[in-house]
Amino acid sequence: MAKQEKRARIKRLIKQIKGLSKQSEKHFQKIESEKGNKDTTPAYWLEESKRFEQQAKERKELLKKLEQKEKNKEEQLDKS
Repeated sequence: MAKQEKRARIKRLIKQIKGLSKQSEKHFQKIESEKGNKDTTPAYWLEESKRFEQQAKERKELLKKLEQKEKNKEEQLDKS
């Protein structure tokens, strides 16, 4: 993977993490403020919020792995 592609992937992951966190927060606000309808109940919003948080956690782990790989590669180049 080229360096430019890695940077783009890192930026994309950061943006996804922010978006998922924002969606999770919106669902928590809906639980507190809205009553809900047939399909969209507070229980549904809670499950959705948990799912968004799980996805954000997975993206953070991916981001951490990518950054670690980048760091290791730079250290190897410095040693050479």
